[in-house]
Amino acid sequence: MSVKKFEHRLLSVIKRHQLWPSEEDVTLAVSGGVDSMVLLDVLAQTQRSHRANLKVVTFDHGFREESATEVQFVNEVCKRHRIPCIMQSLNLVDGPNKQERARNARREVLSRIDGLVATAHHASDQAETVLFRMLRGSGLDGLKGMSIRSGKWVKPLLLEFKEDIVAYATERDLEWKEDPSNITSTRGTIRQLWADLEKVRTNPEKAMANVATLLSRDAEYLDGLAEQATADVLSDNQIDVGKLRLIHPAIQSRILRKWLWKNDIDVRGQQIELLLNWRPSRNGARIQLQSNVHILQRDTAWSLC
Repeated sequence: MSVKKFEHRLLSVIKRHQLWPSEEDVTLAVSGGVDSMVLLDVLAQTQRSHRANLKVVTFDHGFREESATEVQFVNEVCKRHRIPCIMQSLNLVDGPNKQERARNARREVLSRIDGLVATAHHASDQAETVLFRMLRGSGLDGLKGMSIRSGKWVKPLLLEFKEDIVAYATERDLEWKEDPSNITSTRGTIRQLWADLEKVRTNPEKAMANVATLLSRDAEYLDGLAEQATADVLSDNQIDVGKLRLIHPAIQSRILRKWLWKNDIDVRGQQIELLLNWRPSRNGARIQLQSNVHILQRDTAWSLC
């Protein structure tokens, strides 16, 4: 493992995907684990090249006594790199769904930060995401995995696999803190599957990450077609059903999903499938999406009520 090659690959990703312009404010979400400590170290080492204004935010969730020590550990490393560090206490209560609650709490804090937010998600995370969503029965939009940039969120390590990240950390003699709860988490369970899948296909992790890359490209193309078709199908927040039915179902589903999202209505894939097959026999028919949200058909148009 060459540290210089790793740094070069990271800088190439930042440039190729235009993750940020020179002098952009970039906040790193650092937990103290090996992934985020490598993200911190490599961006600090290459700062003269990528020229982002770096700062760090690290979280004490309150679940474990060690969390306060880990936050201080991250702060000390930031001091050595001369990078500002925000230590955020979330004061969460232990209990069910704590991983999801912690993730949502972190995201809420990070979403309020000015500038870009960089997380340490990597290619092995991407592979796990695709496998998990495949087992859940997700469609194309779910299987395309995570994007290297989405709005204010950037993932500079998304093309690097875990083994190379650990190799970089080892060669740089970095210190990091392991969260014992990772082993028993859903992702921890999924990680244990790779050894069994190796018996079926060599390097299944890489293959699954490649699936995300290929499907992301296909999804981007379909999104473009849906955007063009929406202008003809949607008017005054109503769907022209006659025109909608002339379009391929793959594009119909995207038009419907984005229409509902823009109206702050979160729907599941099963509900979209229901709408794709809805053929009401009378004017004024309704279909329920949520307890207080219906779609009403009048003449040849669908509206929300």
